[in-house]
Amino acid sequence: MKFIKMLFIVIGCTSLMCCQDSLEDKAAKECKEYTKKYCPTPMVNNTRMDSMTYEPQTRTIHYYYSIYNEGDNKANVEANKQLLQQILLNGIKTDTASKLYKEAGFNFRFTYRSGKNPKTILLDETYKKGQY
Repeated sequence: MKFIKMLFIVIGCTSLMCCQDSLEDKAAKECKEYTKKYCPTPMVNNTRMDSMTYEPQTRTIHYYYSIYNEGDNKANVEANKQLLQQILLNGIKTDTASKLYKEAGFNFRFTYRSGKNPKTILLDETYKKGQY
């Protein structure tokens, strides 16, 4: 009787484990769903989020933004680069939605492109475990 009970517990646990997505699968799914549902986001402070992707090779959650109007200025972005880097880093540190990914050591990358010329990258920053 004990053996049968133990067998059911093992089978139940195994079947539950098989149905769970890995954290990497979850990241890919959440990024895809967020992009489909919310992107492009409304413009806030001359910035719009275009998409969010998961890059499995580097375990990176990659955010793509466009900058418009007076913010769309390479010299201005370069002059404020340290401040922008600090703002991004503080955003990662305080973001509770990415807690699981931070605990697992994922990377976070932010790419900002010109709204006038999307081929022009104004800022591209990656943050790794130990930085956040």
